[in-house]
Amino acid sequence: MERLKRIFSPLILLLAAIIWGFAFVAQDAADKVPAFTLGAARSLLGAVFLFALIPVLDRLRGGERRLFSRHGVDINKIELASGAVLGVVLAVASVFQQLGISSGTDGGKAAFITALYIVFVPIYALALKRRASLNAWVSVGIAAVGFYLLCIRGDFSIAPSDLLVSLCALIFPIHILIIDRYSPLCDGVRMSAVQFLSATVVNTVFALIFEGVESFSTIGDNLIPILYLGIGSSGIAYTLQIIGQRGSDPTSSAIILSLESVFGVIGTAVILHQTLTPREYIGCAVLLVAVLLSQINPVELIREKRRKTDKGSDESGAEE
Repeated sequence: MERLKRIFSPLILLLAAIIWGFAFVAQDAADKVPAFTLGAARSLLGAVFLFALIPVLDRLRGGERRLFSRHGVDINKIELASGAVLGVVLAVASVFQQLGISSGTDGGKAAFITALYIVFVPIYALALKRRASLNAWVSVGIAAVGFYLLCIRGDFSIAPSDLLVSLCALIFPIHILIIDRYSPLCDGVRMSAVQFLSATVVNTVFALIFEGVESFSTIGDNLIPILYLGIGSSGIAYTLQIIGQRGSDPTSSAIILSLESVFGVIGTAVILHQTLTPREYIGCAVLLVAVLLSQINPVELIREKRRKTDKGSDESGAEE
């Protein structure tokens, strides 16, 4: 069973990365839908999908938990509170991302800018008194070079649309750290379902205030990309991530999932025929190196290899 997990877990995570990567194509295709309205629609679909999935997962797990019973809805305080906060953070980050794409940033380019959040996670962790490793700081420097090549113009200015997507990348680490803190204490799918429900409320309120009721009339003309974003990107991919990470270590999982940026560029190039300049492609490549390096600690890998070697030597000595 463990061997099967090691074989299939990376494939499951890769599928999640592909779904997330092609979500940038859907976001680009739905750029006529106002940002808060799009966020409300995709979040609602994600919430409905996950709340429908939870009873199935409860039965498969064979535990005592049931989402709906005579005692009410089985969602504990941690799942409710953390999910609600996650929903607010997700709504804000996603709207900046969508505003950037709607304002002119290509979907593939937005995918790589968004991937910067992985680089920033260890930096933000300092606020929680978690020391960042040397490779994290090096990756930040490399990411700065990649960001310069990808976004900064010859006159050292940045396009407003790229800046909006960059704000998304600055907010997402907060989302990751909240999940890291509270997901081990609760059911991740329940927490995510509450997250999407919370994001639905936040997006709907702001859509009514800033975009008006008439903005919801644009959903019908963009139903296919919205369905993909809501069910595929939010519901299915998140569930695949949970399943895949159970049989893979966190570092390997993060590296595989970060490939969503690569599939974002591939998807927009193949489906939307969007291309970047040679300089921007080099910037994407440099950013990918930074993202991968941020998840690989060479010093720790060497130490782990030594521990395994020493353990093997001790076992051989004991047999003799």
